[in-house]
Amino acid sequence: LAGIGRALADEICSPACAGSWLGRVEPRAKIMGLTLLVFGATFIHNLVALSVMLTAAFAAAWSAGIPMRRLAKVWLGVPIFSLAIILPAATNLVTPGRDVLTLWRFGREIEMWSWNLPQAITITSEGIVVAARFVLRTLNCVTLVCLLAASTDASVLIDGMRRLGMPKVFGMVLAAAHRYIVLMLRAAEEIYLAKLSRTIAAGSLRNEHRWAAAGIGMLFRKTYYLSEEVTDAMVSRGYDGDLRLMSKMPIGQKDAIFNADRTGAATNINSTALQTMPSINRSFTDMTRIVPQSSGTNFGGRNNLFNNLSID
Repeated sequence: LAGIGRALADEICSPACAGSWLGRVEPRAKIMGLTLLVFGATFIHNLVALSVMLTAAFAAAWSAGIPMRRLAKVWLGVPIFSLAIILPAATNLVTPGRDVLTLWRFGREIEMWSWNLPQAITITSEGIVVAARFVLRTLNCVTLVCLLAASTDASVLIDGMRRLGMPKVFGMVLAAAHRYIVLMLRAAEEIYLAKLSRTIAAGSLRNEHRWAAAGIGMLFRKTYYLSEEVTDAMVSRGYDGDLRLMSKMPIGQKDAIFNADRTGAATNINSTALQTMPSINRSFTDMTRIVPQSSGTNFGGRNNLFNNLSID
């Protein structure tokens, strides 16, 4: 449980490669494009085509600057899990064909109701093709989803899905889950550690089941109370279910008049000016005096609360 919590925390807290070429793609276009590729991968039957698609996804991840260590966790775990699921389909019990490897030999046919087991359980060549196709499809889909998550901030990704028509309640649930799932895992770990610290000897299986049910109920209660408190705090601050981003990347031609770069009168003081200008009070007001509209921290005769003064 602690390992899952740490892995989730590392993945959630890992910064998105928003500065790469893939990160600069408009979120809605990226979501739609990668979703179409995921659906396309599920309908491809040719192993060579699936391998080429996986190689292209790997090249896209490498060129976008996504750490290979981040993808290695996926590429190591997904094939093992996929093989565990698809292994029965590789045998002659599900996929008949030319035998390649004998797993178990009974010596005679075994009848089970109206079904007759073969004399031996073997892995067939046709079953290997089925298993390889399933593993490649899974790797392609998971890699494409990782590309989307690793190149887009969570808030931008959820906002993009909302702008594509996702219901508001789904966006609220995703945003809350992204923020609090690690906290809930940590609470579950603390409940388990509290039980271990108060346990002298192992109890019966019935008592362990009773304790597990009580722990699930306690975690549910904590989750419910936390959700109520967080919801009340967010609603009191004007939250209506939609994410508010500082900037949104539009699709289409940039407006020459109304755009985010036209902020009105502005003055940028670069590092060269900061190093050459004398400063008596060692205060940023010594620098703002070069702005004609300034009077200390007031600009244009307005109170400083109505202006934006940023120090990088």
